[in-house]
Amino acid sequence: MLNIQVQEFLSDLKNHSDSEKAKGIAGYLKTSRLSFIGVRLPLIHKTIKKHIKEIPIDRLPDFMKSIWKERVFEVRRAAIDVMEKYVKTGDVDVALHIMSMWIDDIDTWALMDPLCSPCLGTLLLRDEELEKTFLEWQTSSNFWRRRASVLPYLHLAKKTFYKIEYTTQILKIVSPHISDKEFFVGKAAAWVIRELSKRNPDAVREFIEKNKEKMTPLVIREGGRLL
Repeated sequence: MLNIQVQEFLSDLKNHSDSEKAKGIAGYLKTSRLSFIGVRLPLIHKTIKKHIKEIPIDRLPDFMKSIWKERVFEVRRAAIDVMEKYVKTGDVDVALHIMSMWIDDIDTWALMDPLCSPCLGTLLLRDEELEKTFLEWQTSSNFWRRRASVLPYLHLAKKTFYKIEYTTQILKIVSPHISDKEFFVGKAAAWVIRELSKRNPDAVREFIEKNKEKMTPLVIREGGRLL
């Protein structure tokens, strides 16, 4: 039954393919390891939502792992939509295990970022013990995993979820990356700092002043943009 559901989804999504849009998306994302079929995000969201609405929560992991095997950007983006649903009530360890494997197979921010926030961010809100995992990821040689150690905290910094007590936690997790010269890691650190500055500008201003000698120009510029 699951194989049928997977094939029905893949067929439905690929029926919306557009070769001209595929060229544009591929050029914009500049990732060479995946193919593109030219389906825009709103249609991806609509299509996957239709196909998983009747699937029980405990069967979603097998479904999303099955479609992730397709080396097609739009299909993998749909798998992350499934994960976004699963992390709300599904098994935390199962979700983390799947996402950790996916991180090793990602080469574009367009998959990494929605995987981190809201997916990993939602898990962190459910289980604060996940911070131990993110601390381990901070020293990874894979810069995408280092990015993944930071961006879940973007979720905590957003207005919907932010609590004043998150400030110290967020700045602690960002600190090791403010001097990281890898663009995608520094950009992630700056993004989280900038979002936090909307909630607690005084704390961010103090943090930048205290650490500006360590910060890359990118982090200073982007992190303090709203101050």
